[in-house]
Parts: sequence; structure tokens; C-alpha cells
Amino acid sequence: MNLLIIQGHPDVESFTHANAENYRKQALTAGHQVTMIDLAKDDFDPVLAYGYRQHMADETMPKRYQQMIQEADQLALFYPVWWAAEPAILKGFFDRTFTPGFAYHYESPTKIQHLLKGKTAKLFVTSRGPAWYTKSVFGTAIYRMKTQVLGFSGIKVKKVLVLGNMATKKDTLAKRQAFIETCAKEV
Repeated sequence: MNLLIIQGHPDVESFTHANAENYRKQALTAGHQVTMIDLAKDDFDPVLAYGYRQHMADETMPKRYQQMIQEADQLALFYPVWWAAEPAILKGFFDRTFTPGFAYHYESPTKIQHLLKGKTAKLFVTSRGPAWYTKSVFGTAIYRMKTQVLGFSGIKVKKVLVLGNMATKKDTLAKRQAFIETCAKEV
């Protein structure tokens, strides 16, 4: 399988980053072809300065990311939930990469072509809130990602794992290690 890992936490020293890196190593060991977009390390400007009215001066990274997405069979996204959504760097990634004509196309005001159909995704998410709430429609973060971002493009989310109660009294090193191991089993 051609696997694309998208690490969406802006801090290279974060738990999310360590989890994505462990997943990458496990996927390579399992024999998959693995590519990784590391938004904490890449020289990527997430700001879509003009909306879709005009292109940015430098489209190098979004075009590179689009090629990586095209080549992938499955995406594995690693990110925290902050303020009921993904971090700004990951939101900017979607804004600049999942563009009209690449991820979707309006044939008419009511008919949409989902241009990334056939691809699947797995979500590995952390949250300060309880996992059940983060995954529920009331938490919106996962629901929106599954239906209005990835799903809108035709990508089917196959698995969602959420480690909740991060940075609370319920957050322990053992709980974090167990989550990393659970995520690695999804390779």
C-alpha cells in the first residue's frame, strides 16, 4: 500500500508528532511504501491570502502535497483538536492543497464531483475533551473532518482513534503509550 502520513501538529516535540513518527516506522517495517508530510518541519505557508480568487506567489509546496496525495492509497492524519478543530497549520494545508479542480469540482450548483474518490483515511487525534465527545457530532471536530473535508473530496474515513483527556488528571504516560501502541496496530 502507498501510505501518506500527514502530521498536523506544529510542534516537533509534541506527543502527536511522536505518535506519527512511530506509525511511520511501523508502516515501513510492515513493508508499505510510506511518505510523510510533516507540517512541523516543512517550509509551508498555510495562509490562503487571496482565497481562491488568485493563486499565491509560491505554489511549490501545495503542488508537491497534491502529487503525494494523488499517489497515495491511504492517508493517515495525526493532529490534536484545538477549539473544536484542527490546528491552523493543518487547516491551512487543506485550504491550500484541497483546492477546486484537485479535490472537488462543481458541475452545477447542486452537483459535485468528489475528485479523490477511491482513497481512504485514518484519523489519529488527541483532545483535552473526552474522546466520546470529540468523536460525537456535538464535538464537531471529527464529524467535520470526515464529512465536510475528506468526505467532500471523496476520501472515505475507515478508522478514527481519539485519545481524550489530554493534559488533565486522567492523562498518564501509560495511557499515552497504550494509545501509541493502539495506533501502530492500525498500520
